[in-house]
Amino acid sequence: MASDIGRVRARNEDSVDGDAVTGWAVVADGMGGHRGGDVASAIVVREVKRKLHQANCAALSDVDQAAAIAAAVGEANRAVIKASSDDLRLHGMGSTVVLAGFSRSVLTIGHVGDSRAYLFRYGELHRMTVDHSLLQELVDGGMISAAEARRAPGRGVLTRSLGVDPKVEAAVSSFAVEPGDLLLLCSDGLTEMVSDSELREELSRGGGDLSELTARLIACANRNGGRDNVSVVLVAF
Repeated sequence: MASDIGRVRARNEDSVDGDAVTGWAVVADGMGGHRGGDVASAIVVREVKRKLHQANCAALSDVDQAAAIAAAVGEANRAVIKASSDDLRLHGMGSTVVLAGFSRSVLTIGHVGDSRAYLFRYGELHRMTVDHSLLQELVDGGMISAAEARRAPGRGVLTRSLGVDPKVEAAVSSFAVEPGDLLLLCSDGLTEMVSDSELREELSRGGGDLSELTARLIACANRNGGRDNVSVVLVAF
């Protein structure tokens, strides 16, 4: 896992963490343009770590993994709101989150916002999340194409995020995993700069360990412009 400031931003508002032993990983992206984005993402990761490490996702069924992930998102949301209300300098901060609980046979993904999860299997890249964004709603409604959405203005307008409403619903789904699967969690600093086809090409190249592959993905985002912070977590099954 790694997080990089990119080539344009003055500070890194992303946070990442994970633990293969207890079976969890998380990427949070502090909301750009809001005060305390870096604080918000750090709070989210702290709360997710506390809840999922305690839950020991590696030993849970898919149902229990889903419950643990939903609870972790709820705790993270409440913590961001509390911190924002306790310190006026942080008022209005928020964050996205994408998190995973996993064992050797089960993978559960939860997300709020436009940070994403992908599964790479047998040379094919499968997107596991649907952005909570205005542009995604336009794509879903047939008003613009996915290709047009990549070029359209307003890509950062979210319809759901942490730190805004007292209650937020994470989209949570569970999947069976197979040996050789590769999970990718990332902030939009990667997906805004690197297309799905480029992601698939980089993942297909393989070679080296996961840290080297992570570095290649980040380098690709920066080579293509690096307009945002970019964070990547890879988990091999």
